[in-house]
Amino acid sequence: MTFIDVVKNMLASTSEPITPQETRELIKKKFPQYYGTPSHISNVAKGHYKDLDHALLAQIYGLVRMNRSFFCDKTHKPMKISLKNNKARPKLRPEIPQNEDNMRNEDDLIKNIGHYYKRSLEVMKEFGGPSIYFHVQAIKERETSFLSDRHIEMIYATLASWGMHKMGDPDITKAKMVEFPEFKQSIIKHRDTLQQLSSLRMDSCSQEQYGKHIDDLEQIYYTLKVSISKATIVAHSKTLAHILPNLVTPIDRQYTIRFFTQENKDFFTESGKYRLVNLPQGIVAQFVDFKKYCCRMKMLFDRCDHQLFTIDKETFNTSLPKIMDNLIMAFIKDVPKPDKNERRK
Repeated sequence: MTFIDVVKNMLASTSEPITPQETRELIKKKFPQYYGTPSHISNVAKGHYKDLDHALLAQIYGLVRMNRSFFCDKTHKPMKISLKNNKARPKLRPEIPQNEDNMRNEDDLIKNIGHYYKRSLEVMKEFGGPSIYFHVQAIKERETSFLSDRHIEMIYATLASWGMHKMGDPDITKAKMVEFPEFKQSIIKHRDTLQQLSSLRMDSCSQEQYGKHIDDLEQIYYTLKVSISKATIVAHSKTLAHILPNLVTPIDRQYTIRFFTQENKDFFTESGKYRLVNLPQGIVAQFVDFKKYCCRMKMLFDRCDHQLFTIDKETFNTSLPKIMDNLIMAFIKDVPKPDKNERRK
């Protein structure tokens, strides 16, 4: 049973919505193996939480806020939580139907973490040339001369080699980057703030602290100029991942968003093509999703056995967030396309 199953079990057994604190006490009583886990103990030892109770509480808050299986009634303090389909939860307003965020892929990845980590090293070999070279150079330059002209130039080159820029009529293709001076200026105007954030690490903060760090990027996110497209999540996350590589993971439609929103059996259409992944309209909604996927990645990272990971600054494994991105890439690529004979049936 996974942690999400435990929380769902607790909420399904109640006749009324309950607070995260009440959920914690029920878990301690009925599922004590989920209290005082190695992750809880480690986070308390690092000073992220004052005790095991707070570590478990933060895990509950992180889960129910980021997963659409749950409804959080913030009109109460502390808020009250319930299952989306639980008759006990209050009807505050008409609901807009939403797809439940997928957790099965995450559970599968954690269960088979060794396989997917090994697979990620193999998948990495499919890339090469400028894709890896410029990425490695951008990370190295970041360490020696943060936001120097060369650092920003290497980020610009990396994004182009990662498919963010295609030649042709901009009215036809939106996969086109802005001119370099505009790209550079939108970054260096935030140099001081980015410098202050440059030492932050995904592995050295709690989930709650991590969410606050991402919030600190909000105004920077709104003013970045990367692509001519109005869809910003992919371009902005990949830019920030080369400025703050220990904090932010690259996000894209093909791998990251598909992993978190689609079950693997739904990756392909009946014709054998990858199913479309949609992004929200508007910069504010896009930042909300950017934060959501960053936090989901942090939650996934906290569940991993980090001893498996090796950082290698000469490859794609240049940081822990990038390793998480590589794991998801391996997971998606590991799902086979439907058999042609099956499709005919």
